[in-house]
Amino acid sequence: MTTNMSENEGASQVVEVSAPGKVILHGEHSVVYGKQAVALSLNLRTHLTLTTGGSSVILDLPDVAINESWTLKTMQDLWSQLGCKQESDATPLSEEQAAYLCQFLGIADDVTSPQKLALLSFLHLYLAILPCPVALKISVSSQLPTGAGLGSSAAYAVCLSAALLHISGSLNPCQLSSPAADGSVTDIGSFSNLKNVCHWAFRSEQIVHGTPSGIDNSICTYGGAVSFKCGNSSPMHVPQLQVLLVNTGVPRSTKALVTGVRERRERLMTVVEPILQSLDALADKGVQVLRQLASAADDNEYNSAYSTLFELVDINHALLCALGVSHPSLDRLVGISRSHDLHAKLTGAGGGGFGIVVLGHATPEARVAACRKELEDAGYQVWTTSLGAPGLTFHHPQ
Repeated sequence: MTTNMSENEGASQVVEVSAPGKVILHGEHSVVYGKQAVALSLNLRTHLTLTTGGSSVILDLPDVAINESWTLKTMQDLWSQLGCKQESDATPLSEEQAAYLCQFLGIADDVTSPQKLALLSFLHLYLAILPCPVALKISVSSQLPTGAGLGSSAAYAVCLSAALLHISGSLNPCQLSSPAADGSVTDIGSFSNLKNVCHWAFRSEQIVHGTPSGIDNSICTYGGAVSFKCGNSSPMHVPQLQVLLVNTGVPRSTKALVTGVRERRERLMTVVEPILQSLDALADKGVQVLRQLASAADDNEYNSAYSTLFELVDINHALLCALGVSHPSLDRLVGISRSHDLHAKLTGAGGGGFGIVVLGHATPEARVAACRKELEDAGYQVWTTSLGAPGLTFHHPQ
């Protein structure tokens, strides 16, 4: 266990953590119907710094235009009014407590403001995780664009949960480990620390998003890859995959795209259901390929696994096109990539948004550079990054 807050009373603590974003590699839309999805951590990270001390509680989230502060006395009074206590697990607020917090923040029952929901989520975690109110400042910076389906809110929730758990004495940064390539866990105690962070982050996501699947907070916590089906996550370690992350710049509505697939499925059940089944089988094969990459012993095994991965990427985009969720900007992205003998697909809801170009371990740099230049000349925003990045990371203290 870490040193608890009472033992550190009067001494300022600084906690710096980061968590990755996420990309869906396989399983977009089909996961809604109980099929398998595979997500990988995206090596664009959210960084959070928590510093104790002073006489206020300050929350600085510039990416969502939040800079809020409360006096410590205000938080102590709120703590007393709510009858709070330190929770051992991610217990939800009672209806009475939630209503009181909403009243405190001036939130209506049907609130949709991202800022108000972020404040509500922060106060819930602050009041439930800590053994008593403490003055602190939380500052957040992120490489992840917000509202892009890349897990920005989950990465923040993971960072916040981990930092609060650490200063509460419930989490030791030296005792964190993720699952191995085969899904096994060598240190059950340390893995349970990550699991606790993941549960608290999911609680935050529920407040912000209502009914999240749980896949975002899982991949942002554990890193690597997560296979997800019917609410069950199976994290695994994978080698990092080099990718081009490509923003089409075309806005899309996830709700409208999900509704469109549902309506097409209802009209053409015998046609659409086999597509969803194929996406499920493709995701299952994708898990096998990732494990092959993790255990490959030589270039022949790597090349064989990558060859299958590229084929799955091509098929995946075609199946998503058949569901009606692609967009001319995404199809052009795939076409430009193909002209350079590279493989791309949409990621997320589709209809615009983001796509990825998946690169091999030995893809010539000149070919990647030429593809990137053509994409940028065509008006796309492009990042060279990787998938399968480390999950929750403590930078200070180490």
